Amino acid sequence: MADIEHGRYLSPMVNTMTGRRAEHRRRARSYELTSVPHAEVEQLLQDGWRHAKTLKTRTRLRREKAHDEQLEDSIWCLLYKLGYPELSHGRGFSVPARPRAPRDSPQPIAVLARDEETVIVVRCRSQQSPGPRDLAGEIGDFASVKTQITAGIKRHWTAAPKPKIVWILATQNIVWATPDLAKADRHSIHALTEREITYFRELASHLGTAARYQFLAEFLEGQKIPALGGRAVPALRGKLGGLKYYSFVTTPRDLLKIAFVNHRTRKDPQALPSYQRLMARSRLRNIGTFIQNGGFFPTNLLVNFKNPVRFDPAATDARTGVTYGHLYLPNRYKSTWIIDGQHRLYGYSGLDDAFLQQNVLIVAFEQLPIRDEADLFVVINHEQKSVPRTLLDDLQGDLRWGSKVPTERIGAMTARLVGQLNEEFGQPLYNRVTRQGIRPTVHCCLTLPQLKIGLVRSGLLGRAVDSGKRYEVGPLTASTDEATVKRSAEFLNAYFALWTQANPNAWMAGRDGFVCTNVGVQGQILLASSIIQHVEDTLNVVARDLTPTALLTLVEPFLEPIVVGLRMGGESWVRERFKVKYGTGGLRQCHFRLVRDVREIAPDFLPDGFDDWLEEQSEENIERAESQLKELTKQVHAYVFRILRSRYGDAYFDKGVWKKQWRVDAYSKQQDDPQRLPMEYYVEFIQLKEIVEKAKHWPWFKDVLDIPERGDKGKAKNLGWLVRLNVLRRIPAHPAEGRDFRVEDFEYLNWIHGEFFARYRAAEAERQNEGG
Repeated sequence: MADIEHGRYLSPMVNTMTGRRAEHRRRARSYELTSVPHAEVEQLLQDGWRHAKTLKTRTRLRREKAHDEQLEDSIWCLLYKLGYPELSHGRGFSVPARPRAPRDSPQPIAVLARDEETVIVVRCRSQQSPGPRDLAGEIGDFASVKTQITAGIKRHWTAAPKPKIVWILATQNIVWATPDLAKADRHSIHALTEREITYFRELASHLGTAARYQFLAEFLEGQKIPALGGRAVPALRGKLGGLKYYSFVTTPRDLLKIAFVNHRTRKDPQALPSYQRLMARSRLRNIGTFIQNGGFFPTNLLVNFKNPVRFDPAATDARTGVTYGHLYLPNRYKSTWIIDGQHRLYGYSGLDDAFLQQNVLIVAFEQLPIRDEADLFVVINHEQKSVPRTLLDDLQGDLRWGSKVPTERIGAMTARLVGQLNEEFGQPLYNRVTRQGIRPTVHCCLTLPQLKIGLVRSGLLGRAVDSGKRYEVGPLTASTDEATVKRSAEFLNAYFALWTQANPNAWMAGRDGFVCTNVGVQGQILLASSIIQHVEDTLNVVARDLTPTALLTLVEPFLEPIVVGLRMGGESWVRERFKVKYGTGGLRQCHFRLVRDVREIAPDFLPDGFDDWLEEQSEENIERAESQLKELTKQVHAYVFRILRSRYGDAYFDKGVWKKQWRVDAYSKQQDDPQRLPMEYYVEFIQLKEIVEKAKHWPWFKDVLDIPERGDKGKAKNLGWLVRLNVLRRIPAHPAEGRDFRVEDFEYLNWIHGEFFARYRAAEAERQNEGG
């Protein structure tokens, strides 16, 4: 069979594996390739081509595809990965005019795909930059030619059963207006934006061709599947926890056609709360292999019938209330939602027909609310390591919505707010927060848990006070939690837009630009909270009484030094503010660096903790602290071994360092050191504590090293300061760990330095007197 089928009623279709693979190789590239004689290169370089490779007689050139072609190719590649056996060939694909309709003209189609039951018809529209566009005319034109396209499809495949046709208008960088969405819906035309394209592409990378079931469920929801009409199975009907359930056996072939998985990554507003994680392709392959090797699953798949089902009872057990009868399976797409067992079901999807006819055990609820589905999912999976913690965290925005517990209430609002900021097309954080199951990128590198931390710390949506027992309103709190999320999104979108507009390149660069990262965005959120608090205190206003626009008007002037710096300061300016060490101190560092900039025009702007932070940045304080640490550790170490030498003589090391492993470790370090110092120099500082507090040794060291902490009543052996000193030693020794000196560290070092050396000098004076 030829790779390309030329038909009378449709443009050429690719219908062989060889042809599809060749077409996919071409379309999967983001660029075009051409090879020309060397003499023609210069002209093509002026037309946007770039040099790729010089051959003996020709030059290979490449050129980035136009945005509209890239969109068409991405749709074609998606349908290819979904396993459609027939796909349109090349650009310029069209449906010719009908023979008896002289007014018809050939109708262009970006992509057409067909399998044994469905046909996908796609038109594409894109633009270079994100923004709104009037699509009413496009939708109307598409709707007006559906009859002509349908006729061409039926004539081309006359021997095939009547297919389900899915009409799609795919767009890129276009903000759909609400009236356009409504018009498309009236004409049964589905909108497919880059967000949905990304989801289905990732789904295909996880499931392979099995993702086609999920794809069809999205677009054919509620439509009948003729092959399943009147399909009845023996079943039991009873109650669990007060809920009606059915227990029965069916085949993967039938269940896959009607099944739907409510993926958290998709997050369809009509299917909230969405709760399932994306399936792992490796796990599906393993399950498929297990089944092919004779394996089976004795456990039930848990599903939910979205609509009432027909059940013909035959007999009832009076003791249990369980009724035996025949259940008629739903015969519509997206009618059966998988609550638990998606991997076990979809593991069958790539197998031969014989395996699709095997039995699987099902427990099905009927018309269970989505929230109850999600609750069941969490109950089943909460303790399983296979469920990412981030998924359960994401679910908080749905499952804890309306909670009376302040921490849960704030957590739910912040989770939902982050979701909304991530989904509002054209806004600064649109598609910048990673979604479960989709790989993060340099551009999309924000995470929900980290942004929640920043929002909770900021108190913008309220705080949990009185040990978490009471909810205290925040500056963005509104009359209801839903209104609070809406108000917060409006303010933060406008607020982040100021940062975006000041330096679009840094913002869009994501992880490489430092500004739109977890720490960067958290720092910006904390700065907004600090400025709002300052505005309330100095202007005697209540932020909650202001509209988001009015509140931003008061906040914006404080950002002037930062906006100017972002616009004019260059990469080094950005790095100095936003590139911080990893660890818990990074967010605090970023926040207060930005506060320091604001204080250039508002010296009275003094958020809590800033003075301490400023003191911690003092080079003088840091140098003194490092000097004190070196002096203390060196003198303590020397003092301990001087006392041991005076007590044990030449055997001081073997007898004083009483743990054999410590001696072995010290010897190993000595051999690795070219200087080969005495063994005592290789004993770890923290090991001195155990050496000193040994019962036999303690009386020799007590007078100098027994230092109670300030405020403590004292213990039998007060050596906790050695432990803290060892921790503080790591700050200058390991600066990359993200730990900096705090004000309390400076104070502690001043105190312990004075205490130790006062005792040490007293002991030395006494020793000299005794010797004299």
